[in-house]
Order: sequence, then C-alpha cells, then structure tokens
Amino acid sequence: MSRYSSKAQPYLDAIAESVFTSQEIRDWLIAGTPAESKYAGSNILIDEQRAVRWRKNRTEQPFWANYWCGRDSRCTCRIKGSKGLESDAIFFLRNGSARILAVHVEFKHENETFGFGQPEAYPLRAACFARTHKDRPTLNAHDDWVTVIFCGNEQRSDQRLSCFQRIITHDEAIRMIKAYPRERSATCSSRSEH
Repeated sequence: MSRYSSKAQPYLDAIAESVFTSQEIRDWLIAGTPAESKYAGSNILIDEQRAVRWRKNRTEQPFWANYWCGRDSRCTCRIKGSKGLESDAIFFLRNGSARILAVHVEFKHENETFGFGQPEAYPLRAACFARTHKDRPTLNAHDDWVTVIFCGNEQRSDQRLSCFQRIITHDEAIRMIKAYPRERSATCSSRSEH
C-alpha cells in the first residue's frame, strides 16, 4: 500500500488534523447524518486507533488512511466485477455511552470520476467492517458507521453520491478546515481507484 498521490495527500492530511484537534470539525463532519444525534460531542480515538492499526507493523501511510477490505471477492462489501477498493480514511469517535462510530471518508478531486462500484461499495464496506471488526486485527472495534465524501460542486449531480450519508464540497471544506488547500486543480480521471 502506497501513500496517496502528492495531489491528494495534503487534503486528507488537513481533514485528519482537523478531525483530531477540533470538536467543532468532528461535529460538522457527521452533521445531518443518522449518527449526529448519538455522536455529537464525541471524543476522537487517536491513540487507540494508532495502536490498533500499527499492532503488527507501522504502515507507510498515516494510521488513519487506506483501510482495505482485504477479502476481495469473498466479501459482501465488494461490488461484483469491481476492483478491490478501500476507505480513504476512517476516524473513530466514542460517545458518552461508550459506543464507537467509524467515520469512513472518501476524497475526490474536482472532476475526478468514480471507479466501477466505488460509491456503491462504501456503505457495504462500512457495514461489513462494523460486523467483522473482531476478525480484522488492524481495525478498531465499533458499533456504528457513517460514510462521508469530500468532492467538487460539479459532482453533486452524480446520483451515486446518494451512497454517502454526508456530502461535503471542497468549498465547504475550505470554509471549515483551516489547513485545507485553497488551490484545487482538476485531476485526471485515471486517479479513480481509491
């Protein structure tokens, strides 16, 4: 597993840094989702996530990035005929009732296309991970999940965005996340495999 391209990594890093340091950003990230009422005001599990993810080996990418299913066609989170895909980032939140939420994040540059079955697999993978976390030694235990996508305004017309419970445009992210890169360039559609 390699790091994301130098074009995507700054955005993902800015998202992660904000999620890890700001309650306001964590609440904004899940605003309007089914998880909002149970998880607003929740704590972030930075150290726990790092310890679990790096239990066996330290990954090349950040501990919160690139969560692959690893089961390929044997798993219910795979769309038939699609390539193995991953969640770009997962963040874990614990609420006052000790329940844990996995926030699955996808990032798309402006005009970047989805890979075959990619948006459809996001909720399937999130549900599968919640059911099978005990069998996955580098995945934190969690009770609930939510799917979030960061994308360009022009992508809002793509009906497949309905597979995500929260849609955040780059313009919205710029307003909320201090370190979110202000310059955005359209990327070629070949970068649709994550």
